[in-house]
Amino acid sequence: MKTLNRHGLIAGATGTGKTKTLQVLAEQLSAHGIPSMLMDIKGDLSGVAVEGAEHPKIEERHAQIGLPFVAGNSPVEFLSLSNEKGIKLRATVTEFGAVLFSKILGLNDTQAGVAAVVFKYCDDQDLPLVDLDDFRKCLQYITNEGKAELEAEYGSISSASVGAITRKVLELEQQGADLFLESLLLT
Repeated sequence: MKTLNRHGLIAGATGTGKTKTLQVLAEQLSAHGIPSMLMDIKGDLSGVAVEGAEHPKIEERHAQIGLPFVAGNSPVEFLSLSNEKGIKLRATVTEFGAVLFSKILGLNDTQAGVAAVVFKYCDDQDLPLVDLDDFRKCLQYITNEGKAELEAEYGSISSASVGAITRKVLELEQQGADLFLESLLLT
């Protein structure tokens, strides 16, 4: 258990036991009271939630290695970035910060600078950037009625850069990011 905080890589061809290895690691961590978070895009690892069943191959393998087979299950909480079943993960745009948000959008250096100004402006004005709509509205504001105020404090911003950023935000929304980046206010 002492060495499980090291870096590791599990790689191999299809059918070589990568998923099973991750399952065993997660089960052992759970058995020792250590929580772990596994990203499971295909749903292959979710089997740790169900008690295993005996199977001739499993019995044969355990006989070979000299360890008894003990079926068990592990406590599991499913998290979701979409409308799928599970605890819905949500975050605000502000929580990402200007640098990471710019990387998510795939912005170039100039556009990332504009995003940084938007974040700074919102911080200075105590304006929350909760969701993508907030970010887009701020972009619209700084190129229209707020342009003079922004230029006086932070310098000029190209409307072409703002347009490119706005298109990137729309792309992100079309991919369903608005489900993750949405208001955390509970009604």
